[in-house]
Amino acid sequence: MDYDDLFGDDLIGITHVDLEDRYFLPEWRAINNKPIEYRQIFHPSSGVSQGVLKMWVEINPAKVAIKDEAKLWDITKRPPYELEVRLVVWDTKDIKMMDVEGTSDVFVKAYFDNKKALETDTHFRCQTGKASFNYRLKFNEVYPRKDYRLTIQAYDRDFFKSNDIIGAASIDLK
Repeated sequence: MDYDDLFGDDLIGITHVDLEDRYFLPEWRAINNKPIEYRQIFHPSSGVSQGVLKMWVEINPAKVAIKDEAKLWDITKRPPYELEVRLVVWDTKDIKMMDVEGTSDVFVKAYFDNKKALETDTHFRCQTGKASFNYRLKFNEVYPRKDYRLTIQAYDRDFFKSNDIIGAASIDLK
C-alpha cells in the first residue's frame, strides 16, 4: 500500500502465498532457517510487475510460547552511517577535440547527485586526446541511500560560453 494522509491509502500491488501448501510440504518444514524469497507484486489492473517483495515465511504452532521455541528476528532498519567514496582520475584517452584549434581543455566532473558535484583540475590545450590528471575526488556519503549511481562526465572548459560535454558514463555501485 502507498500510505497517504489525506485521501486514503492506495494499492500498489499484491502477491499470494499458499501457506497450507507450504505447511504440509515436509521439505519446507525440515528447513530450520527459512529461505528468503523475492516475490513479484502485481496490481489487479495490470500485468506488469509493480516491484519485488523480499520476505520469508515461518509457521509456528499456536500453543508454543514465542520466547520458548521460536526465534525472534530483529527486522528494524540498520541506522545510516557515513562512508567515504574515493574516485581517482588518472588519465583519459581518445578525447574528442572540441575547440576550433584542434584542442580541448579537459576536466572531469563526478557526482552522486548533481548538487554535490566534484571536479578535477583542467588539462589545458590537450591535443592528443590523452589528458593526464592523477586527481582524487572524495565523496562523503550516507549509506543506505536511494540511488547508488556515480555519474562521471568529461568536459571541454570554455571561458566565454558554457562548457561542452565530451562524454559521460554512469556506474551503479550497488
